[in-house]
Amino acid sequence: MTTPPFDTRAQDIIIVGGGMVGGVLAHALQAEGWRVTILEGAAAGASLSFDHRLTALSDASWRYFDALNLLDETTVRAAQAIEEVRVVNARNFGMTRITRANNDGAALGQVIANRAIGAAIERAEQAHQTVFETAQKTGTVQRLQPARYINHQVLADDPQSGSVQVHFDFHGQTHQLNARLIIAADGAASSVRTASQKPVETKAYGQTAIVCTAKPVQPHHGVAFECFTKSGPLAVLPAPAGRVSLVWVNRDADITALMALDEAAYAAKLDTAFRHRLGGFSELTPRHAYPLALITLEELTAERLVILGNAAHALHPVAGQGFNLCLRDVRDLVAALRSDRGEPVDPGDAMRLRRYVEGRLDDYRRTIGLTDQLVRGFSLDIPGAGAIRGALLSLTDGLAPIKNRLVRLTRGI
Repeated sequence: MTTPPFDTRAQDIIIVGGGMVGGVLAHALQAEGWRVTILEGAAAGASLSFDHRLTALSDASWRYFDALNLLDETTVRAAQAIEEVRVVNARNFGMTRITRANNDGAALGQVIANRAIGAAIERAEQAHQTVFETAQKTGTVQRLQPARYINHQVLADDPQSGSVQVHFDFHGQTHQLNARLIIAADGAASSVRTASQKPVETKAYGQTAIVCTAKPVQPHHGVAFECFTKSGPLAVLPAPAGRVSLVWVNRDADITALMALDEAAYAAKLDTAFRHRLGGFSELTPRHAYPLALITLEELTAERLVILGNAAHALHPVAGQGFNLCLRDVRDLVAALRSDRGEPVDPGDAMRLRRYVEGRLDDYRRTIGLTDQLVRGFSLDIPGAGAIRGALLSLTDGLAPIKNRLVRLTRGI
């Protein structure tokens, strides 16, 4: 098999994982002038990151996409604004409404297909390549796929210009490429993290998310619902073309039976759990099931290595914080590697990487703590728990400062 040609010269940064996190990170880094190579294990167009699911981007994440010039006309058309969020208790009274008024008049976020995000990244990479070929004023991104990471080692021959050597399989042949920094953005099952022998803490929730999209009988009007059912949270997110994204979390023991239901029967189950709020669902897409666990990493860096995104923290989907937290990783790492008054910067400098980690810890604690507490608090199935939850939701609905604070918390600011 003939290996396609690629730039074998030393790079500034190698990113393992070219999905949504790795793709956005590479785009942001090249805009800062870095020479970047992406190693993506899946074939072109087959990345697991750019799948059938939809993602809810917070307002701050959407603004960050705009700052990175990822919001072209095609991307904007592919998104649905979230005008209001309603947190409801399925089997009891109680509801909290969060509106634009709690977010300084701006939409609370945007719902967009993962594939649309992937297409936006691809268009940005192609547009950047054209600019680079004509002006040669910015950094570069080369994407190698399918390229499977094998291992890496730090080269200690010159401490003043240290580098890391990455070995990978590209089209069936083993290659090596040197860089100043390697970044693991290869997801919850990160091969880089495994090879680095980093201790990982995993808490299984005993729950699985069933994901699909559907057409509601009644228009959604841009309203997103987080509905806490007896079996787990049901997220109903407004999507483009009048559709909704459905993420229903259930106990592991119930998943086989739910996945075996035909479309009409499963739609009826959803409608009952949702208390008929949108009049029912039709035109369901194929369902996919994802077991849920909280995965956290104690050590986010090593010598010339950064681990971020889902490789560093995989969250429960309640409150839709996972990808938004990953984007804040990207934003803060890019800022940490920014040059000082135009002076050259070593992207693998240990002090910079340490400052990056220290700056992320508070956000991790807040966001991971919020999602974990929501899951555990609303999963309690004991007498009187539903009434207590309903009372708390009703109380929160009348307290604007708390809702404003919750919006800021989920935005990561």
